[in-house]
Amino acid sequence: MNSRALLLSLALAVPISSAVAQSSPSPAAGAMGAGAMLPTTAEGHAAMASSYEQKAAEWRKEAAFHREMAAAYKASHPDPKGGARNAEAVKMEKHCMAIVKDAEKLASDATWSAKYHHERAKELQAK
Repeated sequence: MNSRALLLSLALAVPISSAVAQSSPSPAAGAMGAGAMLPTTAEGHAAMASSYEQKAAEWRKEAAFHREMAAAYKASHPDPKGGARNAEAVKMEKHCMAIVKDAEKLASDATWSAKYHHERAKELQAK
């Protein structure tokens, strides 16, 4: 699956409420000041860390949702005689598991970023 198709499938899979929540400014934006690219205060780093923790949780939910969907596709068209499974069900199971893999990677990256910003916040508080 090419990256463009993957991004499209992820975009379509995210619930509308999540998309609306993501369109609002991140909590870190206010703590960093208008137009700032990086946080410069302990509060800014803490807000950004919190934002990344929320994103990680959302991506983990997305991964769990698609893992369940992949299991449902696997169970929906089993071949009781041991022959070939339904090709469309296999295709959708693989598609869902690709989203699981990508969502888990995004969650992991967001968790790493949250840790990084927590550390920077602690450093700035100590000064």
